[in-house]
Amino acid sequence: MSDLQIRGLRGRIVLFVTGVVALCGVLSVAIISWVVSDQLTAQYELDQQTSVDFLSTSLVPMLELKDYVRVERTIESVLVYENIVSVAVYDAEGALIRSVTELGEEATEADLITHVIMRDEESTGHVEIGFSRLYIERQVGDLTRALTAAITAFLAVTAAALLWYLGRSIVGPLRTFTGTVRTMSSTNLSARVPVTGPGEIGVLARSFNTVAGELEESQQQLKEAHIRLEERYKARAEREEHRTEQVRRIFEMRRRINSMGSLEELLRYVTVSLQETFNYYSVNVFLVEHSSAGLKLAAGTGGYASAPPLGRTLLPGDGIVGQVLQSCQPRLVSDVTHEPRYIADPELLDTRAELAVPINIGALTLGVLDIQSDRDDSLDEMDMFTAQAVADQLANVLENARLAEETRDLTILDERNRMAREIHDTLAQGFTGIVLQLEAAEQGLQEAPESAPSHIDRAKKLARDSLNEARRSVWALRPGALEKHNLVDSLRRETDSLRGEGKVDALFHVSGTTGRLPSEVEDALLRICQESLTNIRRHAAASQAEVELAFADGAVTLRVRDDGADPSLPHEVAFGLIGMSERAHQCGGFTRVSSEPGAGTLVEVTIPIERRHHHE
Repeated sequence: MSDLQIRGLRGRIVLFVTGVVALCGVLSVAIISWVVSDQLTAQYELDQQTSVDFLSTSLVPMLELKDYVRVERTIESVLVYENIVSVAVYDAEGALIRSVTELGEEATEADLITHVIMRDEESTGHVEIGFSRLYIERQVGDLTRALTAAITAFLAVTAAALLWYLGRSIVGPLRTFTGTVRTMSSTNLSARVPVTGPGEIGVLARSFNTVAGELEESQQQLKEAHIRLEERYKARAEREEHRTEQVRRIFEMRRRINSMGSLEELLRYVTVSLQETFNYYSVNVFLVEHSSAGLKLAAGTGGYASAPPLGRTLLPGDGIVGQVLQSCQPRLVSDVTHEPRYIADPELLDTRAELAVPINIGALTLGVLDIQSDRDDSLDEMDMFTAQAVADQLANVLENARLAEETRDLTILDERNRMAREIHDTLAQGFTGIVLQLEAAEQGLQEAPESAPSHIDRAKKLARDSLNEARRSVWALRPGALEKHNLVDSLRRETDSLRGEGKVDALFHVSGTTGRLPSEVEDALLRICQESLTNIRRHAAASQAEVELAFADGAVTLRVRDDGADPSLPHEVAFGLIGMSERAHQCGGFTRVSSEPGAGTLVEVTIPIERRHHHE
């Protein structure tokens, strides 16, 4: 409240108290006046009756004796009473005996009463008495004024006391209350109302002080919360900035990691970069040793007194790193002194916190990335994120290196097998043919010298063809026959060549709708046919042979039959059959060889194909 409001309240209180006191005074005066008037009126009537009885009693003997002088003196004597202003006495016949009237203002009659004077139940006359109310009215006025003055004085004192009390108990405390409230603001809630007492104002003041105290406490808590919020915001901003920097460094490390060729250089770079970038105490990379199923320290940096003990091994379950290897789950220990399974490294005695994450691809664990700090509670979820991101990248690099090594080994093995098959299918067969032709020439020199030159010429041709095939094998080119002819013609030429040697009656036929096949399928079928026909020349002792190429929906089948009597398989034949099976398998097909004594041998190769509609 303002001073104007306080003054208005005080004026209303004064007006209210004055009005109440005035109303009480008016009502009191009216009530007192009515009571006094009623009481004096009753007294007036009583005085009338007394005067009448007195005159009646006094005049009876006088009227009987007709002592009119005494009657006159008697009636004159009653005029001394303030209420009697006239008296007239009449005899029994009604004749006026004597009458007396008081002169002056008080002589004004107000009431005239006639009273019959009785003597033994007989009338001896009557008297007329005039009564005046003036004295009654004068008494009423005097009493009313006296009582009014007394009541007015009493009410004035009461009003003053009431105003003093209200001013002291209400207006004053409210003024103090208002002044205290006016001193309070959003920045100053320490003011308190210095009002005490059991009354409502005291209760209100104490309640206000309680609320003010709670508000001040709440304001202080809000200030502290605001300060904490600002600190948390700053800390969060710093963490976000740190997180952004970490992400940037992680991507930079990923870019560098992908550009490195040497695994040793890569692991050294990762440990040094993590340690220097994020100020870690020590960073180590352990790789799994598949022979022992343990871990070997492959790279490390940080708080070592000398060079990291590369090659040091850990078993699954040893320390925090061993636990991570065993569970394949990351582990963060904020205080290693409270970790019962922690194993202190004698070269890293300042370690206080440790973080280890697995380096894995799916369910395959390749190693563990270990990060150590020399401060308690200095590693958090962001460090976990950083370590896991780097570990995932390391896992990709390690897996790629492992796959590259396996691919390189497989490539070398495939190339060895290819070269072995090519040598076996080309050079070995060519050399075999050369040997056979030279043996035939040598035999011809003894039996038919004119046939020797033809055998020598054929041996020369086989030598040249073998040389060309050797070159093609080195450069992984297609067989020369397929460069000049299609598959059907090439197989027919191979069959005709066998028949032309004169020892085996060889036939070739085709079934189904022919068409172009994938080059790798045609190469495989030609090589398998050549190998089969070579085996017939050298080992089957057959007189007849049949080569069949059958085209069907979604597959092509090559069958080579002979009627050889000896089903035994020399070493070179077995090697050739392995080569046939590998060639068919590379094209998604399979090879079946069946041989029985006296029934010959059947080589059957089936390869699924995607039909091409270019007919020969």
